[in-house]
Amino acid sequence: MIPSFMSCSRASVILGLLLCLCPFSLHAESAEEDLALQEHTKVVTVDATPYDPGQAELWSSYVIQGGKFAWKSNGGRENRGTYQTQLLETQATVGIFKNIDVGIINWFQHTLDKENNYNEVGDLTDPGTGQPVEDETEGPTHGFGWGDLGVTGHWRFYDSEEKKLEIAYIPTIFIPTGRRSNFDHIGASQGYTSFDNAIAFTKDIGRWNGTLNLGYNTPLAPSKRTGDLFGTTHANIAVGYQVLRWLQPEVELIYSHDFGEHGRTANLASVVFGFIMPFGDHVRFETGVQQDVFGSNKVQTTSGIFSIAFFT
Repeated sequence: MIPSFMSCSRASVILGLLLCLCPFSLHAESAEEDLALQEHTKVVTVDATPYDPGQAELWSSYVIQGGKFAWKSNGGRENRGTYQTQLLETQATVGIFKNIDVGIINWFQHTLDKENNYNEVGDLTDPGTGQPVEDETEGPTHGFGWGDLGVTGHWRFYDSEEKKLEIAYIPTIFIPTGRRSNFDHIGASQGYTSFDNAIAFTKDIGRWNGTLNLGYNTPLAPSKRTGDLFGTTHANIAVGYQVLRWLQPEVELIYSHDFGEHGRTANLASVVFGFIMPFGDHVRFETGVQQDVFGSNKVQTTSGIFSIAFFT
């Protein structure tokens, strides 16, 4: 795994060089060519643009994520056992009505976590003290399997060609169909149904484009099933600049806050440096590095993201 500061530094240098070289690249293009393709896709952030009726996309992504540090509740950083996840995710999306599309999400995950502990006594109480029974076992540290089934979609309820602004409602429900954790295996399923509601704003200004995504994920299960997690609010800001027809550098800022009790309240902020590369009218590549920069009660990780999409 490349050290996090090296990943961020290299990505920053590459992005800066591309933006500095932008005028030279544009001069090389034909004066009649229109470079404003309005490519709204980002590496992580979901934009407001739906597919038109009958259009479809098959998107696949490979993510490798790892880290050896964690933030405590006071924001201080400490060493922890190695954490590494490899994730292969797919999403099939099709436009069904004007301004409305639907998508199906699934993934396969392999996880190594040397500090994982499956709490097999989580529902037991010590009759002598009235306190929860302490789990004295460790592990498991490995696991793999299919993740939960996600159903998502866009409803774009505002689209102004004059203002170059789109606003969409993006609901996503996750159904716990994946493999669950047990005494000897780390599962890929969260173990309960959750419902995410988000609003996305996407804006074009010449060759610049940006997306603001705000949402809240609600667990649809009792607190015992969710580990006393009440919900998670999240906010993404993503900005890209179209250097060439086939190259759009972009940067994203991501923040999430977990609401809960018994130590489940947590924060995490991350930055993403990436490139969106559409080739022709039916293929698009996406690649980037995501680095966690501060948080509390969270593992600090660095992620490499590589995606490809085929669309009609």
